[in-house]
Amino acid sequence: MSCSKALLILLGLVGILSAAEPIRLTDDGRMKFTPVFVDGGASLTYVDFENPKVFRLKSMDWQTREVKVIHESAPAPEFDPAYSADGNYFSFLRATGGLQVSLVIRHRKSGEEVIVPPDPGFSGYRTPAIAPDSSQMLFSFANNFGQDIFRIDMKGGNRTVLTENKGINVWPSYSPDGKKVLFTSTRDGNYELYEMKPDGSEIKRLTDSPYQDLRGQYSPDGTQIAFVSHRDGNAEIYICDADGTRVRRITEHEERDDYPTWHPDGKHLVYVAERDGSHDLYLLPLEQ
Repeated sequence: MSCSKALLILLGLVGILSAAEPIRLTDDGRMKFTPVFVDGGASLTYVDFENPKVFRLKSMDWQTREVKVIHESAPAPEFDPAYSADGNYFSFLRATGGLQVSLVIRHRKSGEEVIVPPDPGFSGYRTPAIAPDSSQMLFSFANNFGQDIFRIDMKGGNRTVLTENKGINVWPSYSPDGKKVLFTSTRDGNYELYEMKPDGSEIKRLTDSPYQDLRGQYSPDGTQIAFVSHRDGNAEIYICDADGTRVRRITEHEERDDYPTWHPDGKHLVYVAERDGSHDLYLLPLEQ
């Protein structure tokens, strides 16, 4: 540890949160993205980069660890899964050819689907997030040489921009009570974590690092945020309080740790770890 890092820890500006040894969940070594727990932790959905042309949505049964493809006959690559906390909706992105991406919104009980097509030309949606009560959802979309976060209803209508084209704005995430939205933005120079109200008002910066802070996710009780930061030289997983204070690093490895998601019990994180050039899902118990 460097003298400067030791000083920061002594001053309480950055800390290291003790955690138990991570548990490896997959062993195929393929690239993986955006794990998310479903139905109170009954299963885990994630994106598997099966080959250079195929992104597949897969589901892992949390008890048996059995993995299944969600859409065996998917006509195109699918990625960025999102679920509503009440279990009613499932959303994801589907490539539609020509570097375009559509947004799919599915009611899980009725099977009804809404497909929001991309705009003409090179365009597409990214990082959808559904409000806990299924009243609305957010996504990021390239817009006038930037990238903004938009809000729509669950039928794909009433599209409203929330971030007004100030830099690149991505990875929205609702707080468990639906009263705040966490997101990543470059509006002040580099990627940092911000919060706002669901209508786009009262934007507040939460982190301040000369290196990237991104992909934040609220804990199940809304008191903490897990995120990825490059502040120590490479991608590691960190946790901070919901107001951005008490930043603690929870992984430390020379290779990449990324895409953290909270288990519904609030005591574990699942993330994507690169080890010896392979990429797999790991479960990390957090010492309380």
